[in-house]
Amino acid sequence: MTLPVMLIINIIIVVILGLIARLIKVGGEEISGGWDFGFTTRDLILLAVISAISGVINTGTGILWNAANAAGGPLAGAALQGAFMWAYLLAFFLVRKPGSMLIVGLLETAIEALLGNPSGIATLGWGLTQGLAAEAVMAICNYTKAGWLAFGLAGAAASQFGTVWTAYLFGWDTTPEVIQQYWLAAPINLISGFILSGLLGFALGKMIARTGLVRAARTK
Repeated sequence: MTLPVMLIINIIIVVILGLIARLIKVGGEEISGGWDFGFTTRDLILLAVISAISGVINTGTGILWNAANAAGGPLAGAALQGAFMWAYLLAFFLVRKPGSMLIVGLLETAIEALLGNPSGIATLGWGLTQGLAAEAVMAICNYTKAGWLAFGLAGAAASQFGTVWTAYLFGWDTTPEVIQQYWLAAPINLISGFILSGLLGFALGKMIARTGLVRAARTK
């Protein structure tokens, strides 16, 4: 399988997840939505703080993930694949503006690279692919969905779409045996991202909002 074919299939997966988030009413908390890119000083400070904290945490997780993938390929790292994007979803919960997840993705992976992630500057590729996938799910929902299901599906999409960069970086698209492992790992990646990023980011946002220290920016 070539990398372009893998990319197309993963784009289809992201779109399907976005449509499910838009059409299914379970966990249907909604916000005012829209394409408001007017980030306030408060928003930018929140994104910077979340990126810094998650960059430190994910550096440790990234070392374990890199070791697992180097030792056993896609299946070995699948369970940890979804553990990196919780901060993206937390950022969207608190800021609730288009681009917030992508910004955190790029900032926190830049911090990971600076702190010694084994993949170095290539770590930014995960911030880009994972951030874009999470944004795509929320964009399909017109940024109006703020319930647990939408967050879970955005986390799942980010987890799976990030593997496109992994496949490119590690050359997974050139080995039939590894490609088979890649697709066998896809359900694990999706579940991992749904729980460890989507639901965790949503739960953390709820907890922080309850303290009164930081309120979600927009409600309906």
